[in-house]
Amino acid sequence: MADDARKIANMNRPFLICALFFLTQTNAFAQNGPGGQPIAKSSQTESATLQQETQTQKEMTKSQQALRDFLNTQSTNRNITPGASADLDAKFLAFRMAVPKFREATEEYGWNLGLKGDLDKYLKNIETQADILLRYLSAAKINHPRPDAQEFKDFSQSELEWETLNVAERISSFLNLAVAVERKNVVTAETLEFLFTLDGELLRLKWLISHTK
Repeated sequence: MADDARKIANMNRPFLICALFFLTQTNAFAQNGPGGQPIAKSSQTESATLQQETQTQKEMTKSQQALRDFLNTQSTNRNITPGASADLDAKFLAFRMAVPKFREATEEYGWNLGLKGDLDKYLKNIETQADILLRYLSAAKINHPRPDAQEFKDFSQSELEWETLNVAERISSFLNLAVAVERKNVVTAETLEFLFTLDGELLRLKWLISHTK
């Protein structure tokens, strides 16, 4: 009797092995998705991607709102009409072309200031390029308050001349970044603050030039 049971068990062993293998694969398939990736992990990845896209959209919306808020605080009428778009583009082109000319004029002024030469010609060159830069910023509705003359009330003529050079050199270091940020499709509040500061520095430079001639 025992021998008969042993024989039956040995005969059924292949079937038991197959059944166990089938159950194991079925369980693995239930836990894994296409490509053998765990379904739970895939769902987490999709959820993270969706959250990232949602966050990006929120940041873009926030950036656009910051742009509107900033412009509204600068003036009661800040909209650029479609007809003014071509004029703004032309002024931006002039802005870009003025960048190397402004730098060259600044270098020439600094050189002649060190040599104690006549500065009128070089100041005029800086002022001409500064006017071009300011025209674009004004057309783009970036208007900084006029400089306070009290800031320079104790400056000697020599100090005004050197401060003119300091401001011109500082502006020169800003200009490439100004061109780069104006080319961006999304304008941030930080970008507008930078352009606002640049506008103020240019106005400050214009005041200094008018008092060093």
